[in-house]
Amino acid sequence: MEETVKDDVGYIEMKFGPRWKYIAVVRSFIQNFLAVNASTLARADKIAMAVSELLENAVKYASGEETTVAVRLDRLSKSLTVSVANEASPEAVKGLKDNWDIAMQGEPLEAYIKRMQEAAVRTDSKSQLGLVRIRYETGADMKLDVQGNQVKITLVSELDE
Repeated sequence: MEETVKDDVGYIEMKFGPRWKYIAVVRSFIQNFLAVNASTLARADKIAMAVSELLENAVKYASGEETTVAVRLDRLSKSLTVSVANEASPEAVKGLKDNWDIAMQGEPLEAYIKRMQEAAVRTDSKSQLGLVRIRYETGADMKLDVQGNQVKITLVSELDE
């Protein structure tokens, strides 16, 4: 049975190989999709930034040939859901889980400031700011789902009308 898409729902899903050159294109497409679907430009920019950050990590740590991005706008529940999924190595999954645990501690602004302070003194040229930045700047509820080597990060927030 085929699902019928109603006027109160906007939905896109893109799948592509983990290539750096696609990130800017996908970010721009999602930003425009959100801008024409009842979201403020500022909100569209923040969500597009989050998608770009998540895609950079998905490409950087991918062990498979498919990265998936999905965006769903639901006007009835006034929610915006964005997810990025890919396959990653066991080492990358462990690193993500460790980073996730740190990023989700405390209030979003405090976690972001703390991570920026840590990044300022790191000597390995890794900032580890992506998740805390997304959490703070989007204000979205964030969920990490790991099934074996499949990793999916989902953001859910209120839809600006």
